Amino acid sequence: MHSYFHDRFGFCIWDVGALIILIVMIIVLVVHMVRQKKREQEFEEKLSAQMAEDTTRHENRT
Repeated sequence: MHSYFHDRFGFCIWDVGALIILIVMIIVLVVHMVRQKKREQEFEEKLSAQMAEDTTRHENRT
């Protein structure tokens, strides 16, 4: 089997496992980046709402 992969595809059987791990890591990274972007947007929305509320309270006091 080893010689089949090596001769047929030009790489070792261990390279298949490393390639699978690399693909999984890339998928995890992309999912993490998408989720992080959503969390940042939610945080910015909450922060701007809080700042607008604080500004309104400050203007009402004066």
